Amino acid sequence: MYSKDKGISVITVIEAYKSSFIRYIRIVGTHNTVNKVFHIVAFECMFTNKTFTLEKGLIVPTENVATIADCASVIEGVSRSRNALLNGDTKNYDWDSGYTCHQLGSGAIVVQLAQPYMIGSIRLLLWDCDDRSYSYYIEVSTNQQQWTMVADRTKISCKSWQTITFDKQPASFIRIVGTHNTANEVFHCVHFECPAQNSTHKDESSSKEVATAEVGTGGQQLVSRPVRAASTSSLHSPPGSTSRSHAHQP
Repeated sequence: MYSKDKGISVITVIEAYKSSFIRYIRIVGTHNTVNKVFHIVAFECMFTNKTFTLEKGLIVPTENVATIADCASVIEGVSRSRNALLNGDTKNYDWDSGYTCHQLGSGAIVVQLAQPYMIGSIRLLLWDCDDRSYSYYIEVSTNQQQWTMVADRTKISCKSWQTITFDKQPASFIRIVGTHNTANEVFHCVHFECPAQNSTHKDESSSKEVATAEVGTGGQQLVSRPVRAASTSSLHSPPGSTSRSHAHQP
């Protein structure tokens, strides 16, 4: 439970929750480089009264866990608002804001969930303020080292809402990689949710081209690429721009 050299770690306490029902928690300090007293400033213990399903030791979520409230975050991708992809707003977006993007051929959009979940579906909204279409693929991972492709839509013209279903598997990182845009060289995504939720925010009929391509290509292992932190100061090409300029243009 603890190291005699470095004292107890938060990671050790969290691991204990995975394998035990716990009523009491004891934290024992074993070392202090200054004196012989062990000091704790704050302690939190989380619980829920909600029932949930476990599969292979992981929660199978039924509600969207890719939200700010559930401690999900966007760790790669460019947006004026860091977590615009996860704020639940599927109506208020335009040429200048409300979406997250990345340059085609460079980088990706990566969402990190609060913990590993057993997931089997994803839903996203591609920027659709004009008649453009996109192509993309999606990968999932638990460690950002080994990635499994769960959707390959690199040869399909995709618009607006996209629902991806695949064999359930552990995932805490989801990487969306745009490969084509009929309007310019940037991939734009407005909203992301996991697992997919039923919604009537917008008419999904514009995604008829991909209606028969619901099942992804689970099982294909890909090599990880370096992940960079989300930024609002680097590339932010508006959907209407046709250049590679880093400046934001109306």
